[in-house]
Amino acid sequence: MALLPIYGIYFGKGLRAVSILGGVFPGYAVSLEGAGLGLVYGFISCFVYMGVFAWVYNQLLVFKGIKLPKIKAKTKPVSKKKKK
Repeated sequence: MALLPIYGIYFGKGLRAVSILGGVFPGYAVSLEGAGLGLVYGFISCFVYMGVFAWVYNQLLVFKGIKLPKIKAKTKPVSKKKKK
């Protein structure tokens, strides 16, 4: 979302897509400020959509009865140094 306004500034293409997205995301326009807002909006949208996708995926695994193996972290025991 951040690259589309910059592409529109330099090449004059993709302006209709930016105007459509501007109706959904307030402040999103063909400008450097719009590119910055697009970066923020893109990050937030990706975070929300991937969270929903992961939740649905996990619910489908539970529904089908598939159990994922539990992974234990390998840790080394901390050795105490002797004082001289």
